[in-house]
Amino acid sequence: MEDYGYPVIGFGLEYGSRLIYCEAVMKDGHYDVLFDGKWMASIAYNDHWDWMLDSGMILPEETIAEIGLRIESHYQ
Repeated sequence: MEDYGYPVIGFGLEYGSRLIYCEAVMKDGHYDVLFDGKWMASIAYNDHWDWMLDSGMILPEETIAEIGLRIESHYQ
């Protein structure tokens, strides 16, 4: 895990048919999502407090929800 200067959560994530290493890097108002060290997308809460894609590669809703759940469970 690199030192991004922001809090980072790392975990294994099944994506497609393979297991990847996902990192969620906290930024101001969103999280940058990296798969195996490569930036893929940014996710953030919408007005209803559901996780949504903010920018980047289109990810399945289930993947966004799972990443969001991992972020939330890290802080509980």
